[in-house]
Amino acid sequence: MHHRLSIFGVILACATTATVGCDSSSGPKVCTLIGCVDSFTASAQRADGSIPEGAHRIEVLADGTTLRCAFTFPLAGTAQPACDAGLQVTVLQAQFCIQTQSGSSSSSTCDPLPGKFTETLTLQGTPGQVHVWQYVDDAAILDAAVAPQYQDSRPNGPACEPVCRQASVAWTMD
Repeated sequence: MHHRLSIFGVILACATTATVGCDSSSGPKVCTLIGCVDSFTASAQRADGSIPEGAHRIEVLADGTTLRCAFTFPLAGTAQPACDAGLQVTVLQAQFCIQTQSGSSSSSTCDPLPGKFTETLTLQGTPGQVHVWQYVDDAAILDAAVAPQYQDSRPNGPACEPVCRQASVAWTMD
């Protein structure tokens, strides 16, 4: 279903909100206020979708700076791993979601996938070289290196600010 915004609606929006830029030479431009940050993200899991149980230790070398994170899996309740500043690691249960539409409304229903998890590692900024080692009970389960290829992201629209640089990869644990 396509939504149309009338010229009157755009003129009214131009007069009442800062999220709309009006340029009479090219027509009205509507921008939202979604924020974004420069980042590198890596997801990791075993080939079967699981995360090994035990004491996890992650070491990241990003452009010469070492960052660390440690946690025990399975996690206790909703607690997430404790990491150095500039590094975030989350471990979430994978879900299967179904989206249904009825007329002009839509809804989603998600169910957890038993035994399936995704670990996500996020680094702030745009490091040019990233090397990650992960251990469980001192046994190596991941040794991966990458020179990230960043893409510009404009979450508020093609001609709207901000512009963020983001890269992502997916790795498989041993």
